[in-house]
Amino acid sequence: MKKVVITGASTYGVKNMGDDAMLATLTQSIQRDYPDCEIIFIARHPNLDYDKAFGFTSIKNLDHDSREASLGRFFMGLNKGDDTANLKRIKQEIEEADLLVLGGNSFMEVSNNEFLRGVSSYSATLGLLAKFLGTPFALYGLNVVDPIENETTLAHAKFLCENATVVTVREQSAYNNLEATGVDMNNVMILGDPAFGIWPEYDADYARSVLARENITLPNGPIIGANYRHEYWVRSDEEFFAEAEKMANILDNMIEDLGHPVLLIPNCTYTNANKWQDDRVVHDEVIKRMKHTNMIKQIKQDLSLFETYSLFQLVDMHLSNRRHSSIFAALNNVPFLSFGSIFKGHMSPFLHDLGLEDQMAYMSEDTDLIRKKVLNTWNNRDSIKDTLSKNIAYLQQSARSYLKHLVNSLVDI
Repeated sequence: MKKVVITGASTYGVKNMGDDAMLATLTQSIQRDYPDCEIIFIARHPNLDYDKAFGFTSIKNLDHDSREASLGRFFMGLNKGDDTANLKRIKQEIEEADLLVLGGNSFMEVSNNEFLRGVSSYSATLGLLAKFLGTPFALYGLNVVDPIENETTLAHAKFLCENATVVTVREQSAYNNLEATGVDMNNVMILGDPAFGIWPEYDADYARSVLARENITLPNGPIIGANYRHEYWVRSDEEFFAEAEKMANILDNMIEDLGHPVLLIPNCTYTNANKWQDDRVVHDEVIKRMKHTNMIKQIKQDLSLFETYSLFQLVDMHLSNRRHSSIFAALNNVPFLSFGSIFKGHMSPFLHDLGLEDQMAYMSEDTDLIRKKVLNTWNNRDSIKDTLSKNIAYLQQSARSYLKHLVNSLVDI
């Protein structure tokens, strides 16, 4: 391959470390197997720092730069009076490419998918452009966490899946939800979460230097990692504040039971949309409600993917309601407890793949029960590490095979 164009549907390049880990697995694989291949990244915010970190050239996508700018409008460049420079560049790069890769949750329904608006519409628009230009496209690391219900999203799913050279999905649950739509499944394969395939770039000493930049020194002895997100698109601020109070109690209880400090590691630091997308803002609200704030080490920097990932080498247990924060722990052989998400198919499938189905708690559960689950995670950490050691290698190998399947699909065209 000489040129690949990559874009994410509402993902990649927006300071979400899990999404960026999936992107990194793909770009690292391309650079290892096709070192002379040019990679173009169609991004919401073209960024030279991202370009350097991932080894690609980023260009402007179809998204407006902020939510406010998008209200009542079609994708950028498609409204009367819009500058169309982004459209011309996107068309040029896709026309010259050997493959267009559409990554992420292309059929997500956190907001309405409509004509030239929404996540699935974004993917379908670029897929349609690729068809006009004669450039093959593939779906990469697709996750369908809930049954698809919207008629427009269903139409987009049919068009994209049946015209893609290959549709690679993360887990069986995603496959099942996609199959339920009635699309042709002959080109669909399950390869696990792409984030499992990331090649780390920094060691533990570098991780300590990251903390030193904001004068964080970890004491000798065990350290507990934690991360919490606000599912702001379905929960009111009042509901979240109640959750923050409960999370504060969970952390206070853990500190009292174990006596170890907690390092809060943000997994998303995006600031160009809803303020609650930034985990640092969420963590502030949790800390406000804690008793043992002296035992909290909070990361406030805007870290890169590889800097964030390196920090998991420094912790001995981890708690999070973010899927990829838990996966980062797993990749570093760190025992973890995940908290359930509003997406039914988001957390449990990867726990199943790891053989750790019981490592799940829910904020709806009694605080005493959650306290027991945290203690069980700590007391059974050696057993959890053994289970991780047995299952991680296969998941890494499968994640690192994504590129092979994307390339092989071109041969069948």
